[in-house]
Amino acid sequence: MKANKGTAVVALILCMTISFTACSTDWVGQAQEIVAVLVPAATNVVALVAALEGKSVSAQDLRMIQNAGTQASGDLQLILALITQYQKADESTKPAILNKIQTAIGTVQANLESLLPALHIKDAATQAKITAVVGIVLSEVQSLAAIVPLVSASPPTLAAKSAARTGHPKAPLTAGEFVASYNATMRAKTGKPELDRVTAGLGIHGHGKVARVVSAGVLK
Repeated sequence: MKANKGTAVVALILCMTISFTACSTDWVGQAQEIVAVLVPAATNVVALVAALEGKSVSAQDLRMIQNAGTQASGDLQLILALITQYQKADESTKPAILNKIQTAIGTVQANLESLLPALHIKDAATQAKITAVVGIVLSEVQSLAAIVPLVSASPPTLAAKSAARTGHPKAPLTAGEFVASYNATMRAKTGKPELDRVTAGLGIHGHGKVARVVSAGVLK
């Protein structure tokens, strides 16, 4: 009995003291829910810009955002697939999968960070709206890195390097909190009728993970 207790205590201590490892998989469900709402959020940024092409957004800026949005959506879908793979993997292969997840998160972050400085939107209201919406998506991607276990023996990933630049990342919003914040930001009135009309229809759903991904999260 004492031996069993001793073994349990040692295991607990190891799990608590070896930081940034995969001792617990509590992060998996939270990460899946967050990524599932980030996918339609990124998609709707592209929809917003596409609806404004020729009005306050140039064709050049549309192409840039389309490319960034396509890349971000693809990488987010990859993260979802890797998390599912991680759940089914044995302990020996989990560190390699975690590295891939971290790299994908870093790629999404770098992609979004490089987008806003490259835009040439002259209309102040449109620029502010796109900056705010992309900003909240970027913030959640940055925070996602805080809940994914890091493999300390591996070389620094893009996500880890970014965390080093910005300090310790804060915990992400829950999926529900992100949806509420994203929708409030997207639908906030700007005083420009056309812009407000477009953004009014670009909220995302806060329930049904699979349905959100399949439908791109657009509210009908």
